[in-house]
Amino acid sequence: MGLFDGIDNVSSNQGGNWLKEGKHRLRINALKMPQGLHTGDNFIAELTVVKSTSMEAGSTVSWVRNITKHKDMALADIKAFLAAAAGVDEETVTKAGAMAAVGEDQPLAGKMIECEAFQRPTKSGGEFTRTLWSAAEA
Repeated sequence: MGLFDGIDNVSSNQGGNWLKEGKHRLRINALKMPQGLHTGDNFIAELTVVKSTSMEAGSTVSWVRNITKHKDMALADIKAFLAAAAGVDEETVTKAGAMAAVGEDQPLAGKMIECEAFQRPTKSGGEFTRTLWSAAEA
């Protein structure tokens, strides 16, 4: 068995800088659905901060939704994100459109999006960051 056996089947996990509370203008770098992460199926938006009330412009952030653990909530959040990024009503977001968004062509890369993030308590006593997405103003 060689030292690098299995390297073809793994993804790097370089950690993430997550959205902090505040109002943010973000540029979409990439949208991904990596397979085989230990936490299940995840939608990941890799973003660059353009303007923010709480984060440094130019920093990169990740927004992640775990579809395996919280399917209904995750899909609703992803639908809101995709609609805002594309500048369309949520009713127009489809499975085919979502698959295209995370595909090789990356049609939403470079688009701007607005986000308001704030903390909400969880039932278990923790907190999670709630995000409200909207289309970026010209």
